[in-house]
Order: sequence, then C-alpha cells, then structure tokens
Amino acid sequence: MGLLSHLTHPKGKIWITLDKATFQEGEPVAGKINVEAEEYIPSIGLKVEARVVESWNEMVWITLPSNQRVQENQRRTNNLYQRDVQVTGASDFGKGPAREFPFSVGIPPCKPTRGGSSVQNVLKAVLQVKGRPDMTNETQIAFVPVGAYGSMPVNVGYGPGPMPAGYGPNPGYQQNPGYGMPPMNPAYQGYQGYGQPGYSVPPPQQQAPSVKVRCKYCTGLMEANAPHCPTCGAHQ
Repeated sequence: MGLLSHLTHPKGKIWITLDKATFQEGEPVAGKINVEAEEYIPSIGLKVEARVVESWNEMVWITLPSNQRVQENQRRTNNLYQRDVQVTGASDFGKGPAREFPFSVGIPPCKPTRGGSSVQNVLKAVLQVKGRPDMTNETQIAFVPVGAYGSMPVNVGYGPGPMPAGYGPNPGYQQNPGYGMPPMNPAYQGYQGYGQPGYSVPPPQQQAPSVKVRCKYCTGLMEANAPHCPTCGAHQ
C-alpha cells in the first residue's frame, strides 16, 4: 500500500434494495444493503443513515473577488429528522459475490416548515472502511398516506386466471331486437334502409310565383292582386 492509500476509495460496490417500491407513512422501511468487494476491504462496520431533508432556494448576498456585492440564488437544506442504524459490526470483505445485510429503520412523516420548500426521505448505506474513505450509496424513499394502498383486492381479470363474476360472456344475455338490423322475414319485402328507394320523404311544397304589375298612376311595381299601390297609395 502506498503513502496515499488512505485517500483512495475501496474498489467495490454498495447499494440498497427495498422490500417494496412504496411504504405507508409510519411504516418501517425494510430492505437489504448489498456489498460487493473487488479487493480486500477491512470494514469496521456497516450502517444505514435515515434522513428527512427539507430544501429550498434562497437569495443571499455574496461578495465577488472585485469586492462587489451581488445577490445569488442558492440552494439551502435542513435536516428535519436523522437517525443512524448499525447493521453489522467489524467485518472483512474479500473479492467475491455480493453479500446481503437486511435492515429496518423507521422514518416519521415530516411536513415542510416553510413555503416553497420540498421534503425528501433519503436512506444512505455506509460501509465504514478502516483507514480509507467509506463506501456509500443513497436512495430516496417514497411514502404514501395510510390507507392509500393495500386495501384494494388483486385484479384477477388480467392475465391467466379466473375471470371475475360479471365479466366475459353471459349465457343469459339475449340481444335486444330493437338494436341493429330488424329480423328478416322471408314474406316481407317492403323494408328499405335510409337513403334507399322506397323511403318516403314528402317533397317540399312549391309556392306560386309572384306576379308583378305597374301602377296605373305612378308606374311603380306592385303585386297584381294588391288593392293599393305601395308607392303612391292610389287605389287600383
């Protein structure tokens, strides 16, 4: 090992697998920490860190190298909850297949304490390595309100398996004769569809053409049967 070996990260992988994708609020988060070493790693312990982190943007004043004061939008964070759970004690890891370590940790539901902020639930797996940087990996946890899931029955109508009652062919169903094409009667030949010859639509009534004549006095046009001229009012 060189003089700077205490600064080099161990060769290996660490990750978290959860027992399910989402958890109900107040339910312990259960899963496994997986450790796969690619070299000999002397560990002084394995732990999981639970954090509820609130984050928001905030305008702050900063001083530039030119001594100019300007405002800058910065991301701020605050831990609403934190808890560390020791999973294992000291253990050596050698090159080989990944090893699994089950864990369970409680994370209480936390609400934002300020407007415009967001809250994230984070789990971090930490393999504490003797004399070298730790191996770490983190994942976010999704929570749903109590009763939001888990009470709905499994839908057996998808994929192979029995079909729920009321779905699929119903042997007692009879087609309503009022829908679709009427039953064909060999003795009946008078049925015609819409738009086909035989569908009786009364033709529009035609009005007699209007006859115009000229007034005997002003020669203006007027109806032939009008008693008075609409222009001069003279009796015809």
